[in-house]
Amino acid sequence: MTDLDTKPWYRQFWPWFIIALPASAVIASLYTVSLAVRTTDSLVVSSEDGMDVVASRHLAAERFATVHGVRATLTFDLQSGAIRAALTTDKAVEWPKTLQLLFSHPAFAHRDQHITMTAAMPDSDGGPVWSGHFVDVPDGRWYVVLADGDAWRLSGGWSGASVLRLEPAGTTDDGPG
Repeated sequence: MTDLDTKPWYRQFWPWFIIALPASAVIASLYTVSLAVRTTDSLVVSSEDGMDVVASRHLAAERFATVHGVRATLTFDLQSGAIRAALTTDKAVEWPKTLQLLFSHPAFAHRDQHITMTAAMPDSDGGPVWSGHFVDVPDGRWYVVLADGDAWRLSGGWSGASVLRLEPAGTTDDGPG
């Protein structure tokens, strides 16, 4: 004789297993929608002037750095958070009293750090030097921009090394630290 399964369908394994697959997709999509609604897109930079004006300013500043051969060597003391920027140039440039150093996180804008670098004593070769200080020394990968307002701009990437060399057009050397 054969045993008949007399349990109702809701007490069986397979119906619930089959229902669970699309149900998990629905739950995952609702979670994705809630993430999209709750968070902002920090990768998109907006400005009052409009993106085309900001982009043209950045391009003009980078072009100036390329034409004048502006280069920077940033030295970081990762223990104390001290930053030293030594600049060189191929052509004469009037150096400012302060520079802006931006550490921009690739994904989260609230982690960005804006550091004002102030003119310090020239180095042993007589080259101009600026100094600044981290509030919190960042870890991981960061985009770095060193600029004199809209006059010139150098950019690159930093991964925690103690020395970072910035050259025009975004070329960098994040050498061993």
